[in-house]
Order: sequence, then structure tokens, then C-alpha cells
Amino acid sequence: MRYIMKTMIPALLLIVVCGCGTPYTFSPYVGQQQNWGTQPGGFVKVVDGASLYPPGQLPDRPYIVIGDVSTHSEGDLAKAVHEQQADAALIYNSRTYQNGSLTIGGAGAGYGRGGGGGGAFAWTTPLTHTDVNARLIKFKQ
Repeated sequence: MRYIMKTMIPALLLIVVCGCGTPYTFSPYVGQQQNWGTQPGGFVKVVDGASLYPPGQLPDRPYIVIGDVSTHSEGDLAKAVHEQQADAALIYNSRTYQNGSLTIGGAGAGYGRGGGGGGAFAWTTPLTHTDVNARLIKFKQ
């Protein structure tokens, strides 16, 4: 019993610390497939080996929709394409917005012994959040 506890505690801590789980939300498509639009020569972006079509771009061959994905980056969207065994993703919404800022500041040089006074400094950088929504597709044979 002690051996089991000694081996289980590190494993449980690893699960808690790494936050294991999918970095996206997948909703399978339910409903009748229709004649989805295509266009010749649609622009495609390849991220981690997954084809991602930006908003307004469509593939040049027929496809079926297998589901919707919501995530926070194109890298996580590429992971969803691979894990859900899709051929590509059609991004229909991608936005990045500022949700705060980080300010770092401190006293400038020259405030030590006999210093002449120097100035303080401050540096601010925006904190952003990204939302990506896409449809996962499989090409028809």
C-alpha cells in the first residue's frame, strides 16, 4: 500500500500541475450535410501541418463539416484538426483584444549614497486575449 501511495502522489501532482486536457472545445456537427461553398485557389495557412483557411477563404473541393472548435490560438486549432482527424479548419471568427496591461517600474540610477538623483522608469505592455472559432472539415472522396 505504501508503494502505491508513493508512486501515485507524483503522478497526481503531475496531472494537477500540467493542467492536462484539451486546449479547445469541440462540438460535433449534428444535422444534414448540405452543398457547402467552395472557391478556386482559396488562401490556406499551414500551422503544425494542419491546413487553416482564414475567414472568407474556402477550399477548392467539396467537403463535409464534422464540428465546430473554439480555442485561444491557431496552434491549438491545429491540434484540434489532428486530434479530431479532420483534413482542415475553416476559421470564421478570430479576434485578439486587450484585456489589461502590465506595468513594471522602479527607481532610476543615482539614488544610492551620494547619488545625484536619477529618474524613475516605468514600462507598460498590453496583455491580450485571442479567441478563434472554426469549423473542422473532411474532404469528400
